[in-house]
Amino acid sequence: MSTEESDPASSVVLMLLNPSRRMANWYACLGMLGIFLAILNICGYIHPTSHLSWGGLLTFEATNAAFEPKSNEIQFVLSDAVFIGLCTGLSGIGFRTINNDKDGIAGWFKSLLVNETWPALADPELGGWNKLFGAWSLLLGIVFYFFYGISYTGWIDIGVYSMSVALIAFGLALLMAANAPEGDDNLD
Repeated sequence: MSTEESDPASSVVLMLLNPSRRMANWYACLGMLGIFLAILNICGYIHPTSHLSWGGLLTFEATNAAFEPKSNEIQFVLSDAVFIGLCTGLSGIGFRTINNDKDGIAGWFKSLLVNETWPALADPELGGWNKLFGAWSLLLGIVFYFFYGISYTGWIDIGVYSMSVALIAFGLALLMAANAPEGDDNLD
């Protein structure tokens, strides 16, 4: 019996540090979103009236308050550095896996824009109605999040997250349903 089989904790750690290609996509995207939000927080654009303390937010205010008074200057605190480090590590793990593919990181960035999803926005014949509605739902979720964040500095608003996540999840589910293989007609 190998050490990986005898120690489930080490196998979970290995799985998290060596993600699959699909999980690496999530790591890279969530890490980049976290870095983007941390930069907005440092510059004072993440919330209209407060500066966010990542330590307070992620510990549910067990260590300190999540929202601090906002000043007119750039605010950089230790929790910003820790959060940026965690997000950089997360996206780094994702990009390490993505870089091992034949197309590499440049191909991955290109595949975000040039893929089979976006042409379905205009033509249901390309993938059916599931792909059409899935692509529109995915696009609307992303556009809604960025529009609301830019317009109202509501990047961390729970309602915005809820609406965006619901639209994006519904879109991804429809896209996966559109790409699923056909099943048997006989259900016996």
